[in-house]
Amino acid sequence: MKGAIGAGLVAASAYYLTNVAFPGKFGAKEEAMSSEEILARYDAYYEGATDWNTASQPKHDKENNAAATERYFTLITDFFEYGWGDAFHMAPLRPDWSFKRSMAYWEQNFVLTMGLKKDMRVADLGMGIGGPMRRVVEFTGANMTGVTICQHQINRAKAITAELPQWIQDRTEYLIGDYNDLPTQMEPSSYDAAYFMESLSHSEDRAIPLAQAAKIVKPGGIVAGWQWMLKPAFDYENDRHLDLKRGMEYGGGLRNLNKPSMRHEEYERAGLEVLESYDMGTDAIDRGHMGWWVSLTTGVDLPSRLTSSHWGRKLTMGTVKILETLGVAEPGTLRTALMLEHCGFSAATAGELGIFTPAWVTIARVPLDKNDAAHAKRVADLQSKIDVALPAKK
Repeated sequence: MKGAIGAGLVAASAYYLTNVAFPGKFGAKEEAMSSEEILARYDAYYEGATDWNTASQPKHDKENNAAATERYFTLITDFFEYGWGDAFHMAPLRPDWSFKRSMAYWEQNFVLTMGLKKDMRVADLGMGIGGPMRRVVEFTGANMTGVTICQHQINRAKAITAELPQWIQDRTEYLIGDYNDLPTQMEPSSYDAAYFMESLSHSEDRAIPLAQAAKIVKPGGIVAGWQWMLKPAFDYENDRHLDLKRGMEYGGGLRNLNKPSMRHEEYERAGLEVLESYDMGTDAIDRGHMGWWVSLTTGVDLPSRLTSSHWGRKLTMGTVKILETLGVAEPGTLRTALMLEHCGFSAATAGELGIFTPAWVTIARVPLDKNDAAHAKRVADLQSKIDVALPAKK
């Protein structure tokens, strides 16, 4: 047992030194900053950021949480890639499959539900480092455009894609941008479909990015969300529930998690017609899969047990603490790991209590009679309520 722990520590240290210790954190808007500087700016968006056991909720953010999200992902992308691979989402797990196979299976389930097909033009809004969208290209043959507000994620996506077959390279495009104000090259009614894969809840008011998606998708096209969602059993009068919500939001770079009925209202304000809405996590359990939270508690295979599980995260924090003490890892790295633990613990606990899911699927349609000029006015009205963090270049 001691030998296994030692081997795990050595492996984690080696990976950390080559992939996480010196990632070069350049934000989309700012010069390079240290982890401590980025953390200080990020924490300012969440009053009493590191507090546990409190029902206090964050205040309204005038940028719809976009600047906080950029700082969050500049901080944690390398940790996520280490712990989760190239897909920054959670998914139900099948007992006899690897963690990665289960993740890919539910990605395929999601895009099949959307109806994606070969040669469609599809947007991934909040793409992370592009792992899921590259698999969508491979699985469906669609042409994918990914958008992220984080320059570090663009850099990683391009580096990974450069090693892939030319066929996949030809069908992938990565754009830096704020999904509250999509890049101008994404013209109105020019895409067949768009989706948000666990990215939508990074905004405080989801109607704004949803309206952007509805703008670029053709009439009759699909806009879908794989979303973090409070389930109907969540009690806004229960301090324990509110504390878990707050921990997920702070540790996950999220804002204003809400329930399905409230989320549907956001889709409708964006000009979308909700066709289908359900908890993919519950659906998976009915099919014989394990709950998505298992990846955060015990893990399902050796890689997930060493990285994303409860004890895997403890191993990572122990490794980071040693490296930071020795001066190998930059100051603030342990605090980043602790921030992610705040989210991991809160999400797993909320999942086991049945009050939260990261896998709520909503399938919506752009109206067949959409008028681009009228929708542009809807978009402008919604945008007028926020300060756009990274405006599209005109």
